Amino acid sequence: MMTKPDGLEQCPDCGAWLPPASEGAIHRYIGASPACWAIFSALVNAGEPPLAPHPLIALLPDAYAAQHPGVPSAQAVQSVAVHLLTLYGVLECNVAPEQTLWIRQRAVRGAAIERHVRFVWLTPPDFAGSPTVADITAKELPAARTEQAIHYIEAVWNLWAQRHQPTIAAWYQRYVIDTP
Repeated sequence: MMTKPDGLEQCPDCGAWLPPASEGAIHRYIGASPACWAIFSALVNAGEPPLAPHPLIALLPDAYAAQHPGVPSAQAVQSVAVHLLTLYGVLECNVAPEQTLWIRQRAVRGAAIERHVRFVWLTPPDFAGSPTVADITAKELPAARTEQAIHYIEAVWNLWAQRHQPTIAAWYQRYVIDTP
């Protein structure tokens, strides 16, 4: 068991050791620590630190949400499922990255009551030792951060796929490809 590094707090989902956030903002159902959430939010909302352009950067929110599934709840189950479907669609089915919104919208179309029961909680993989958003922001240059971000996206997907790809593929066919 790793001992706690001095002055750092561990994100409960990705396992990154980070300095405590000065403010404790967290997401309602994503299981990130305040410090991890702050890094992610700055990266995707403010572009800080900046990334070099790359089509797969569109998957960064999906990888982050999938790596931070939180605890089972209707919202968390649906969120993780939709983000995994988006990763699956782009990385496995060769859907263009600019179509991520289309995948997400297709996955949740239909009556609200039905949407909240179509997916089940998938046991998350062990993310110990896997890349984190902190690894992305630790790189000095935008091109290196983008390269690390692509590695991060693929690593998160691969960990989930090892355990759940058949389920995710079936959901993709049923809720994204098939028409109601």
